[in-house]
Amino acid sequence: MSRFNPILAFLSKLAIICNGCFVFSLMVMFVPKINYPVAVSNFAAVLGLEMAPVVSVFFGIALLVMWGKKQAIELPNWQTITNLLMLLFQLVFIIV
Repeated sequence: MSRFNPILAFLSKLAIICNGCFVFSLMVMFVPKINYPVAVSNFAAVLGLEMAPVVSVFFGIALLVMWGKKQAIELPNWQTITNLLMLLFQLVFIIV
């Protein structure tokens, strides 16, 4: 076990939570019939729109470091795939 595995596991779980808030905040922004309390919407917006891209980029960099060093990645495949797809979606959302 390398010293990056606990960091990668933490970043993966944090990215899943932030990406869920990212999807929720996009729904609040683009679906006019959804009305949530302002505190919930603000919390999801900060966690999703501001923190999710940063955490996803850190996860991607940590994953590249692990692949570059040819170390075993001890994460479920669904977490890795979901986080990388959400990173791609966030980059497209930021650029467009």
